[in-house]
Amino acid sequence: MKDTNNKKKSNETVVSKQPISRTNDLLFKMVFGDAKNSHILMGFINDILDLGVTDVSIENNDIINIFREIDKDPEIRRTQVDVLARLEDGSRVTIEMQVFPQRLFRERAFFYVASIYISDYGNQTLEGKDAGHGKGERKYSALRPVYSICIMAENEFADDNPIHEFKLYDAENEMYYRGKSGREVITMTFLELKKSSGEIKKNIKAWFDYFNAIDVSKDAPEYIQEAYKLADYERLSEEEAKMISARQWAIDKVLAAEDYFWYEGYDEGKAEGEAKLLKTLLARGKTIQEIVEFTGMSEDEIKTIVK
Repeated sequence: MKDTNNKKKSNETVVSKQPISRTNDLLFKMVFGDAKNSHILMGFINDILDLGVTDVSIENNDIINIFREIDKDPEIRRTQVDVLARLEDGSRVTIEMQVFPQRLFRERAFFYVASIYISDYGNQTLEGKDAGHGKGERKYSALRPVYSICIMAENEFADDNPIHEFKLYDAENEMYYRGKSGREVITMTFLELKKSSGEIKKNIKAWFDYFNAIDVSKDAPEYIQEAYKLADYERLSEEEAKMISARQWAIDKVLAAEDYFWYEGYDEGKAEGEAKLLKTLLARGKTIQEIVEFTGMSEDEIKTIVK
């Protein structure tokens, strides 16, 4: 007997079958950091920053090789933004998927933005676009605005607003700090996915739904619907699927370990923490054998604790 309810639902929404979280940073890079998908990235940038961008080039799109290097040397991860793009006017956009809460994330996020801003100093290609500067000024004339988008899987700010935008601003005199072009030199935007119930624009809401694994509405822009399709686990190559799964397992281990240490500190003690850890791993779809590998417990011990 056919399920007419499911049929009706499929007519109303584009449903992703992707079992891996869309906040998985490797999957994120494959959808937004691949040159073939630059139109999706451009749509995302325009929706979030409202810049009216008509062209975008991705500067760090060697995705698989980057993650191969990270596997060899995890320290590389500390120096890599997830997506770095150049816009047609020479300005740049960094996009970072932050899966875990980090005590000094705001400092790190600003460090990335500042580093990228100064990296264009003396860029002869960009200098050439600004005629009439004296020799001592030319290197500075290459500097272009930098926009940062940080997508937060965990809340960073204490209020209920899902979007925060920061710029250099003189509050007393109500004046923005702008460069010669008349634009703000640095803009930092934070999207907090767990606060998606706030008042936000339609397209931005569709992106929040995407990252929160909510089915996209049929009237969402085509590039957003395409992002849903690209994030389908079944469309990945064997190597991509293995790397994403391995990354997701590592993410789940860290999240579960955080739960464990959090609960272990309660009065219930270590036993309660162990039970919480195991139940969290099982709830995230891990097999008993995978949990044995992660925890070092025996299969019998695990079954006894979670029964």
